[in-house]
Amino acid sequence: MSDRFEAGFESKQPVKEIQLKEFIFRYLRYWPLLFSFVLIMLTLAFIKLRYATPIYNVTGSLFINKETGNKSNNTELQNIFRLSDNVNLKNELEILKSKPLLKRVVQNLGLQVGYYNKGKVRTSNIYGANPIMLDIISLKDSSMSFTIDIEASEKDFKFSNTNNVVSYGTVFQTSAGEFKISKVLNRSFSGFNSDNYIITYTPLLHAAAALASSLTTAQTIDQATILDISLETDNIQYGKDVVNELMNEYGKMNVEDKRETSQVTMQFIDERLDTIKNELGGVENGLLHFREKNEVIDLTTQSQQYYENFSEVNKQLITQQVRIGVVEYLQQYIGNPANRYKIVPTDLGIEEATLLPLLTQYNAFQLQRSTLTQTTGPSNPALASTELNITKLRDQIQEALKNVRKAYGIAADKMQQQANSLQSHIKSVPSKAKGLLDIERQQKIKQDLYLFLLQKREEAAIAAAATISSSNPLEEASSTGGPVKPNKRNVYLIALLIGVLVPVIIISVMEMLNDKIREREEIVRHTQAPVIGEIGHAGDQTLVVRAGSRSVVAEQFRIMRTNIQYFINKVANPVILVTSSVSGEGKSFVATNFGAAIALTGKKTVILEFDIRKPRLLKGLNMHSAEGLSNFMVGTVTDIEKIIQPVDGFPNLYVIGCGPVPPNPSELLLDPQVPVLFDKLKNTFDCIIIDSAPVGLVSDAFTLSNYANASLYIVRHGYTLKRQLAMINDLYMQKRLSQMGLVINDIQTQGRYKGYYGYGGGSYYGYGYGYGYGGDYFEEHKRAKSIGINLLRLRKK
Repeated sequence: MSDRFEAGFESKQPVKEIQLKEFIFRYLRYWPLLFSFVLIMLTLAFIKLRYATPIYNVTGSLFINKETGNKSNNTELQNIFRLSDNVNLKNELEILKSKPLLKRVVQNLGLQVGYYNKGKVRTSNIYGANPIMLDIISLKDSSMSFTIDIEASEKDFKFSNTNNVVSYGTVFQTSAGEFKISKVLNRSFSGFNSDNYIITYTPLLHAAAALASSLTTAQTIDQATILDISLETDNIQYGKDVVNELMNEYGKMNVEDKRETSQVTMQFIDERLDTIKNELGGVENGLLHFREKNEVIDLTTQSQQYYENFSEVNKQLITQQVRIGVVEYLQQYIGNPANRYKIVPTDLGIEEATLLPLLTQYNAFQLQRSTLTQTTGPSNPALASTELNITKLRDQIQEALKNVRKAYGIAADKMQQQANSLQSHIKSVPSKAKGLLDIERQQKIKQDLYLFLLQKREEAAIAAAATISSSNPLEEASSTGGPVKPNKRNVYLIALLIGVLVPVIIISVMEMLNDKIREREEIVRHTQAPVIGEIGHAGDQTLVVRAGSRSVVAEQFRIMRTNIQYFINKVANPVILVTSSVSGEGKSFVATNFGAAIALTGKKTVILEFDIRKPRLLKGLNMHSAEGLSNFMVGTVTDIEKIIQPVDGFPNLYVIGCGPVPPNPSELLLDPQVPVLFDKLKNTFDCIIIDSAPVGLVSDAFTLSNYANASLYIVRHGYTLKRQLAMINDLYMQKRLSQMGLVINDIQTQGRYKGYYGYGGGSYYGYGYGYGYGGDYFEEHKRAKSIGINLLRLRKK
């Protein structure tokens, strides 16, 4: 029976992984800390939401008409500058956030000056409801921001840092400049948190930049020409005004850009008209002078026919020469460095298929560069790429103009040859008539060219006047009403998350830094030695096991007494060794009370104080003895009865003190008297308990283990180091101590440790104390029978 029972205890116990439930309960032990942190974080979240400035999202939609140009039916004027009507929506998104456009919005709405009402906790933007208005008379430095704090009422106001009362409309000076504050008609001072108002001034460029940072532009869906404009603001009316004004100013700027292209053409035509007008006036004056001088009125029909044909050919020649002049003008215009980044007029009578696409693309890149220059910095890669394309196209255009000039020159030469042929037939015409016809021919050419340019000038003017925007507000700015920031749900979720995570991290760090044994599971995972007993915290008491005692700790010693009976089986007069890793783990406490528990069963028990270097047994029992074990082993005492002392209140419990501390304790344990001692004690006592020194410090326990039938190794809860479990397991596996079993001592049953050692429902081997408090205990033999069955089940596993 003993062998079978020993084999059952030495069989390897399964190592249990920490289950999810155990993991949760491990942290729930700290529920006050968790609850406190969560409560604090939720309170802070509530305060944040209560006093944070709500941010609203205001949105509007803008429709971009890709095909909208001017509304003229003249196809030529619709191609002025040959710009593509297709709109690059990505560029338009950037233009909507460009500083030039936003500067116009800021100026139109007066957003450089802001008005705020200062409450006890929160300062509110009162745009659209401000009862006062700041008039800037002069600024010392318009590039500097400044703030004016006042306390205002219906009658007057005063500066917050002074007691000087100022009437509305009175001019005052500050370090920033000269100003005047006036009341706004039909606006009341009531309804605000306080009488304190803050007026801020922001430079134009900074105000535009701040507005751009809060704006979001996006295309609603792919392939659509509808753009969404969103603005996050703490004032809904402010957001609506900004978004609506932005869409309006965008349309105006679009019209201005289109009109600018028409203005360039009209400017060029006006310059040519002035030149032709002067030339025409000179020809007409020459004609009048010639008629008066030579009295020439008409020519013969034949001569007239020659001159008409000659005039027609000469007119074509002059028209061709005008075209050559236009080409030469464009060559000079393109080659001039001052016009490097300017658009080129194209509706000048040149219809060459090779040239017009190049001019169209060239002007498109010029406008794209202008947009990028306004919206981005010089370091933008897109700007550099656009300028490179302009340079390449300029070279191509110059080459194309050279070829067109050559072709026009060849055509002009042919016309000149035809004119020379007709002129040979006119030689017979009288010189006076010939001179008259020459002058009339020049007048006709100049007049026709002048009328042609006038027509083009009028068409360009009509096109400029009829230009409309290619964008229309699809939906005016509006808000959903509720704030988008702070998001209550997210704020509370983050607060809850932080409230849980912070204490969990703290607890985890505490657990990581803890090097003491806190849980039974740690012992089970790292050692294979069986747990014989678990002893709770007993306070300052040394002897807690007494006759009739019903305390938890006393009952735990009784359970351990039952377990040890099965552990050593039917050994007569057993010797039980009590040891530990280091001093302070409760060896003497366990030995004393365990001995008392055995003595209460009627068995004569003696406890030997073999911790010779640091004896504590007798001191805990308020006993002392001048002679003891050391005296017997060195031979100064031969009668063992002289060193045996009874314990008061326990008829069957005795102790033998260590006696004087010898200079060589380890060698003393090897004395031949030691086996003699145990032989004599076995003849007298039913059970012998050895209170030995710690095995982690000296070898005394290993020596005494040779005389023991079982060894109780004490592990103190919250005291024994985790790293010592490896040594304990080695001792068990190597059988350095006879029949070794573990006793977990000083278990804290309150607070964070409560419920982790099976109290109230049976422990690892089924020896719980779920019975007996406030009433009678179960009978000893029933408990022993139940425990024995559980231990036998363990052996079968």
